[in-house]
Amino acid sequence: MTPVPGGDTTPVSGGGTTPVSAGGNDRSGSDATSPALRPPVGKPSGRAGRGPRGTPSVLLLAALTALAPFTLQILAPALPAVARDLALTQALAQTLLSSSLVAMAVATLLWGPLSDLYGRRPVMLAALALAVAGSVLAALAPGLGLALAGRLAQAGGAVAGMVLARAVAQDVWGRERAVAVLGQVTAAMVVAPMLAPALSGVIVEQLGWRGVFWAGALLSALCLALAAGRLAETRPPPAGPAPRGMAAALAETAAGFAEVARERGFWAYAGFGVASLATFLFFVGAGPLVMDRAYGLDAQAYGLWFLGIAAAYMAANVACGRVTAALGPDRALRLGAAISLAALVGGLGLGLAGAHHPTAFILPIMVQSVGAGLAVPNALAGATAAVPGRAGVAAGLMGAAQFLFAGAAAQVAGMIGHATAVPALSLMLAFLVVGVALHLALSTSRASGP
Repeated sequence: MTPVPGGDTTPVSGGGTTPVSAGGNDRSGSDATSPALRPPVGKPSGRAGRGPRGTPSVLLLAALTALAPFTLQILAPALPAVARDLALTQALAQTLLSSSLVAMAVATLLWGPLSDLYGRRPVMLAALALAVAGSVLAALAPGLGLALAGRLAQAGGAVAGMVLARAVAQDVWGRERAVAVLGQVTAAMVVAPMLAPALSGVIVEQLGWRGVFWAGALLSALCLALAAGRLAETRPPPAGPAPRGMAAALAETAAGFAEVARERGFWAYAGFGVASLATFLFFVGAGPLVMDRAYGLDAQAYGLWFLGIAAAYMAANVACGRVTAALGPDRALRLGAAISLAALVGGLGLGLAGAHHPTAFILPIMVQSVGAGLAVPNALAGATAAVPGRAGVAAGLMGAAQFLFAGAAAQVAGMIGHATAVPALSLMLAFLVVGVALHLALSTSRASGP
């Protein structure tokens, strides 16, 4: 057994031991079988001795990431029942959904910096407890006011899993090996929206709309129990003690945001990540309308077509780690971006040429999804690694920007023409071009700048 300064010795398969740093960010090890999934990890840093020891499970990080999109998507089919039961207009019932996106954007700005100050584990547990409490409050609410308060708490607490899973991956695996993990974790964000609507229909039919919130409470409590039992503290050792008092914490948080926001390397990756998610959510909003009005296909048919898009994205997520190991993170990101751009240009060309079949719309989106599956995990890893010691702040700032811009893109999706696929493909291409241009311009300026 070889001692590690400030850390521990970690047994590995085959009988040997591998030294690691206290922060768990050793990047020098060679890639063996599934290296990104099972790297050696030393003694939990920061709050040493609190909670379990060892590498957090990728499955756990995926479950924590999926919680927020799942609770969002499971609510949407229940809104008509909410409106009937509480005697609301559909527009008022819709505020349970629309306001929660704002709550998620704001919460991402809080959980990341707090985890840099106080540790990933305690912040994650507190956020999940908030999600449980909010779910229960919404389930018991006699009217819209308390239901809305509960939904905001549920959404704000659940979104911590998306933010902190990225920071944990950066803490434990480092930038390059985190890519494979983030690829698989990101795939959970695709699976959750696929399963949630169907499950929601069954729950509303059997238990009413309140059953959707009880399901959210149960899933949040399960994630809380798993995190309490399986999530070690991974934050690298802080440079000094955590600030005491609200004023000191706010000052440190502001300093963290300022430091990350000044870093061009962060925006080189975050800008692309924001544009990529905006492109996807724009399609989520516009796709069903195009399929209906341009091709005469109903929601069920669109759902079947969407399965191919989700499968393509997930397959690329799984392959992302190997591609990144072969090419390096920046080349893998740019390869994915090139595939996405080529797919959208091809789809736009088919639309302008008069192609009138769903395949001419969906097939380019499937190929674009392959490119996104290769590029997005590298963008996430690059952004969270841009400023050492600020992974939580970086994850929070990127997450908030993603929610705000993607939410705006989803709104625009309903305002364009849908008689053909051309308007939708044109705007998707425009979003992606902006993201790629930001990445290339800021990467170049970072390399040549001071």
